Amino acid sequence: MRHSSAGDSGPRRSKAQNNDDFDMDSRFSNPTNDGYGFQSMDEYPSASTDSTPVTVTSRSTARNIEEESTTTPGGFYMMEETKVGQFKKGRYGKLEDQYLAWMSEYLHEKFGADIYKPMGPEELKGSGTLPTWMYDLRSLPNLAIPVSYFCVGIALNLLRTPLIVYFVEDLNASAAQVNVLFTAMAVPWCFKMFYGLLSDCCPISGLRRRPYFMTGWCIFVLCNIILAVTPGPGIPFTTLMVFLQTSAFMLSDVMVDALIVERSRYEPLAQRGTMQSKSYVIRFFGSIIGSTIGAVVYNKGTWDFYLPINAIFFLNAVIPLIILFPLIPFLVEIETNCEPINFFYQVGEIFNTVQLRSVWQPMTFVYVYNAMQLSNGAWMNFLVEGLEFTAWNLGLIAIMGSIMSCLGVYVYKEYFFGSNWRIVYIWCTSLAWIFGLGQLILIFGLNEQIGIPNLLFGMGDDVLEEFFMAVQFLPMCIMYLSLCPEGSEGSTYALLTTWSNLAGSVAYDISTVLTEFVDVSAATIEYGDYSGIWKLTLIASIASPIPLLLLGLIPKNKEDQKLLQKDKYRDFWAGVLFLTVMVVTLLITFAESIYEVYATDDSLQDARRRKLTRLVVGRW
Repeated sequence: MRHSSAGDSGPRRSKAQNNDDFDMDSRFSNPTNDGYGFQSMDEYPSASTDSTPVTVTSRSTARNIEEESTTTPGGFYMMEETKVGQFKKGRYGKLEDQYLAWMSEYLHEKFGADIYKPMGPEELKGSGTLPTWMYDLRSLPNLAIPVSYFCVGIALNLLRTPLIVYFVEDLNASAAQVNVLFTAMAVPWCFKMFYGLLSDCCPISGLRRRPYFMTGWCIFVLCNIILAVTPGPGIPFTTLMVFLQTSAFMLSDVMVDALIVERSRYEPLAQRGTMQSKSYVIRFFGSIIGSTIGAVVYNKGTWDFYLPINAIFFLNAVIPLIILFPLIPFLVEIETNCEPINFFYQVGEIFNTVQLRSVWQPMTFVYVYNAMQLSNGAWMNFLVEGLEFTAWNLGLIAIMGSIMSCLGVYVYKEYFFGSNWRIVYIWCTSLAWIFGLGQLILIFGLNEQIGIPNLLFGMGDDVLEEFFMAVQFLPMCIMYLSLCPEGSEGSTYALLTTWSNLAGSVAYDISTVLTEFVDVSAATIEYGDYSGIWKLTLIASIASPIPLLLLGLIPKNKEDQKLLQKDKYRDFWAGVLFLTVMVVTLLITFAESIYEVYATDDSLQDARRRKLTRLVVGRW
């Protein structure tokens, strides 16, 4: 049997002392408790009357127990009976688990409280009683997961407004330099699949997730601290640091997604996706907090009070440092003895996965649906140039949009979790389409004729559309959970989410191209000619429900998906087409980013710079 090198043998005791332990401590005599998968630390003589020895095993070694041994849960420890004449008191064998080991043992021995019960061999195989912490995001082994989602939500939104205002107003950035900043924030999203491959193929000390999770957040905090202590950071340096910190928290985000996927395997089918749904509610709530802070703390154009940019960078670093870092030592991975995997083998496994009908068929609908959710590419210009919305007005719309997105995810989790996915898509797409057409009312000024102000109507129209799109966001995320093969959770889940995000970028590109065929220039909008604006709104509204014609490609629900997954036939050309579309879309996204950097006029006139500061609170 393989034992951890971190375990050292302790002093031997007499049989009497061991018998006292068994009489006084019920953790060794209660067969109903879940076992703790600890590595061997201290050796003792056997305490049993027949001198049958027992040895503690870890959950990783418990899978390969020799035939002549039997394993039984012994309360606080997992006990293995062998033919070796000794008793080993077990603790954790992983150095990075010592904090959790110390806390678990102290609270159990002093107060009788169990805060962590790892899965034993039977639980890992899907039988037996699972420990309660597996389903509880508030438990200490899981608490870092929802807190990380919360911090990601803040990180996505807190710097958005302050950075662009700082670039345009304080550093007099050119349009090209602003586009470079946008690119630095957008490109790391394309790295998610590579982060997943890295963690799947190259575990660190037997762990595939937590070391990379810790690394990502450490780099994020470090980048923000460097910016905070740098007096007046310049454009190139700030852009570089923003790129690094975005890449860093994307790395951590991929890891926490993989941890959720791994845990979801042990959720009952009817409840599968519950932990993920709760996590996304928390993430959207973090977005609300981040949007609010970002719109308030650096609103130089409206209020006299604002924080300097260095203080905002410091605030961005302190939030995860205070609320997340203390929980990282207690974060638990289910698998603690992972072996490295050959990169090309892992890529081959991904290719085998996308050849399955249960993968390429529903993902075809996801791509087409997201690619057809067009937007009015000139809408933000219309709000600024035509209706003269201020940065604070747009900030309110962004904040309310985040609130309604969070509410939409929560409503789905609470009231539509077991609903037919196709019905959810039909209703949400139809209602979003109706409210999308509400833009025409604002364009033609019909709302003012009935006494509704532009800001109030625009806020209600946009945020309700955000609500319905958030409701239909979760069904496909839940579907992704079951599509990830064991051992490839990080790379496969990142692949599927990247596929969905890239389709969204296609919709953005199409929306942008459409602005070239109608006159929506700033001068035209300022003159009061909104004919191009209403045409773009009409085109986007017509396109959005068309993908519902392919709705039959997705399963009706989790049970229907399970039936679809029984089809193990692999279609080679379907897999080739899947990866080809993804690679081509990825290359187009990179090419577009490069174009945005180099194909923009290097100068911004004062009026355009002033208008750009109004646009910075728009949603990306």
